[in-house]
Amino acid sequence: MLNVFDIVKLTKIDHKEVDSNQIVVTDGNGKPNAVLTELLNDVVGNMRIFLDMTNIYSVTDLMQALSDHTPLPAEVLDEYEKVLREPIDGINFVPKRGQVEVVVGE
Repeated sequence: MLNVFDIVKLTKIDHKEVDSNQIVVTDGNGKPNAVLTELLNDVVGNMRIFLDMTNIYSVTDLMQALSDHTPLPAEVLDEYEKVLREPIDGINFVPKRGQVEVVVGE
């Protein structure tokens, strides 16, 4: 089963990596989950600032790279890992907004 990390890693919009403001976590009815979305936006923002994702293929790889290259405390990295490992139930593309909705917990 795919998880949130897989979607962040694989999804591109106009052949560019998804930015933090382009990804939203929703439930099966399309209702945004503000807490998970904010956390995921933070993760993606830090990924784009500090890392080259070319050679990162798993949540474990990403957590190690963030630990090595950022001043983020272990508690923050633990929360990042939780959201990235969240299994997804679907993906919804919203072209008008240039967003990808990651559906979790249907």
